[in-house]
Amino acid sequence: MSANPVLAAVTGRRGVALLFLLPAALVLTLIYLGPMLFALRASFTAWLLTSPGSENIFIGVENYTDVMSSPEFWSAVHVTVIYALMSICCGLTLGTIFALMLDSDFYAQSFFRSIMIIPMVITPSVIGIFWKLLYEEDSGVFNAVLTALHLPKVSWLNLDMALPSIILMDVWQTTPFFMLVILAGLQAMDRNAVEAARVDGASGVQLFRYITLPHLVPYMLIATSFRAIAAMGDFDKIWLLTGGGPGDRTTTITIFAYKIGFSAFDIGRTTAVAWIFVVVVLVASSPLLWRLFKTAMRDQ
Repeated sequence: MSANPVLAAVTGRRGVALLFLLPAALVLTLIYLGPMLFALRASFTAWLLTSPGSENIFIGVENYTDVMSSPEFWSAVHVTVIYALMSICCGLTLGTIFALMLDSDFYAQSFFRSIMIIPMVITPSVIGIFWKLLYEEDSGVFNAVLTALHLPKVSWLNLDMALPSIILMDVWQTTPFFMLVILAGLQAMDRNAVEAARVDGASGVQLFRYITLPHLVPYMLIATSFRAIAAMGDFDKIWLLTGGGPGDRTTTITIFAYKIGFSAFDIGRTTAVAWIFVVVVLVASSPLLWRLFKTAMRDQ
């Protein structure tokens, strides 16, 4: 054993991995830290783009108190939480089902796998426009199908249906992501343990409950963590589909910040919303990331 514990840590496997990650971490820190500090400073000012010199007027935490006391902000938080939770739950469930289907051998398996990942590689702006055409009340595909089935048309983007409609759009796009992550977990599973349990008389449900599911939990946590962060920051496809409306039914935190910044030109309040959003994302994702970190350390 080395007499120098620091040298031993650096030359060990984990230390070598950290050394390889260090340059990228430093670059990312420099890229993100500068704009974040600039935005933090701006959030304490009365900066209005229509008022020259206002960027130097320090007002303390007034922007934060104004935002936190705004009913529109809490409505945006409510919409963001519902949107993220529902889309993640539905995407994770469907992704797991499709992954289990694709993990079994059947004809044209590679073809179906390629087809199912198409939604994931389409840009969000194209998805927003595409689904707006699908939801069109008079000439949209969905209502055309309903009419062919002699069912009444649905106003997909009205007050009651707008939020479920953007959730459905997001589930369609992100289910392939969950599917690929979970499929990777399934293909990394020890097949000998599964076969041994099957020989011992375990049913399909028991195999999934006691062998497959515990093995997939870290993969599910990885997918859920990444998707939770991304879902709370979704903007472009929602904006192109609904513009945050009708009313504020689909106004998420990012759309709320956009409206303040590009309608009222209030940079101070916009950056305050951005920093509150950072805190919300950290609080929402930290339990998942901590559980993932503990799982990774336990498996070392």
